[in-house]
Amino acid sequence: MIAYLVRVEFPCRYPYVTGTSVIGIKYKDGILLAADMGGSYGSTLRYKSVERIKAIGKHSLLGASGEISDFQEISRYLDELILYDNMWDDDNSLGPKEVHNYLNRIMYNRRNKFNPLWNTLVLGGVKNGKKYLGMVSMIGVHFEDDHVATGFGNHLARPILRDEWREDLSFEEAVKLLEKCMCVCLLRDRSSINKFQVCFFYSCQALFPAS
Repeated sequence: MIAYLVRVEFPCRYPYVTGTSVIGIKYKDGILLAADMGGSYGSTLRYKSVERIKAIGKHSLLGASGEISDFQEISRYLDELILYDNMWDDDNSLGPKEVHNYLNRIMYNRRNKFNPLWNTLVLGGVKNGKKYLGMVSMIGVHFEDDHVATGFGNHLARPILRDEWREDLSFEEAVKLLEKCMCVCLLRDRSSINKFQVCFFYSCQALFPAS
């Protein structure tokens, strides 16, 4: 008698525990990502310490709004991808552009199966001195820009960024600009809380922890 282990995936018809806006910008020396740490169960702010920004490999940061469990699934995919890449031991590693393209394929593939991952993703990083910042929607729509935002941040923060962002922003100026955007989201978005996570990546490829 032969027994088979079959993995059955049930489509998620709507998200349960969700996170709101993620905002990303380029500045003079690297990139910055910011998100609040709230997790909403429906309209209830159920969780207050959900980290939605994650380091990916040696060169990238990933931020996600939307369903938290789907973000954990995406994180698992990326951990496997980075592990497989490291196994080659060829002194090369995946940069932010490669990871962004991989995420685009993942999201579009799941959309075509009518079982999408309910997330909008922001991917930023630095490799070989080149800054990269892009976004992927839950149906695979993707683009690269100097500043991006998801959720309500796309409506509330992007106008501020269009007015005040410039290419030669110092680190301190970039942090203040992100703080201003996050405060506007806090005042206007009921799902946002006053506990933020900010991560940044330097041109020298040094990753600094969340603060």
